[in-house]
Amino acid sequence: MKKVFILLVAFLSAGIWFEAVAQQEAQPKKEKKAKADDADKAAKKAEKDAAKAAKKAEKDAAKKVKEDKDDKKEKADKKTKKEKDEEKADKADKKVKKDEEKADKKTKKEKDEEKADKADKKVKKDEEKADKKTKKEKDEEKADKKTKKEKDEEKADKADKKVKKDEEKTDKKTKQEKVADRVSEKPKKEKEEKTEKKATTFKSNKNDNSPEAAPSTRTKVAGADKAMGKDDKGRTIYEGPRGGQYYINSNGNKTYLKADNKL
Repeated sequence: MKKVFILLVAFLSAGIWFEAVAQQEAQPKKEKKAKADDADKAAKKAEKDAAKAAKKAEKDAAKKVKEDKDDKKEKADKKTKKEKDEEKADKADKKVKKDEEKADKKTKKEKDEEKADKADKKVKKDEEKADKKTKKEKDEEKADKKTKKEKDEEKADKADKKVKKDEEKTDKKTKQEKVADRVSEKPKKEKEEKTEKKATTFKSNKNDNSPEAAPSTRTKVAGADKAMGKDDKGRTIYEGPRGGQYYINSNGNKTYLKADNKL
């Protein structure tokens, strides 16, 4: 652009000069010389003006170039700043999104843990309930067993008291018989004493050493059978409804005596 402007000024100067020359040739020599001087002055002036114009044009062109460059730079800076701001904003959005996702994950994890904790508490509570129930049932069962045991012991105690009472009755009867026997003959007395001895103590089988059952079991098994006394091993002998005599072994079964061991 600068070069074009300089050429334009040059052409303009040349045109002015050629015009001045033409005028000089047309006028008389006197005028021609004056005109030549004027033309020369005009040419110099024109040249000077052209140089000034060229310099101004160059300066303007440089200024415009600088302004364009500054504009471009400013635009580039603005664009860069905008891009940077957008990039920064984008990063900020991504960070916010990432934090939200992290928070959601944490919240989900906390919810799962809370859910699992509730489930554990429920299981523990159910187990405690079951333990309490079992303990209660055990206590009730224990109480029932205790009550049953007490009842059995009470029943056995009653049976023992009955046996003792029967033995006391038998002893009383025997005592009365003894008093009566003193009046009667001696052989009869001996016979009664022998009968009394057999009634209170029975001869057992030497090979039979089985222990007898507990009082509650004896009472349950013997039922209404009469207790006749004890044998030489301390076992209570009962008499059945058909006259058979037996004791109740540790297994809760009746063991009958042989004929020669009976009363």
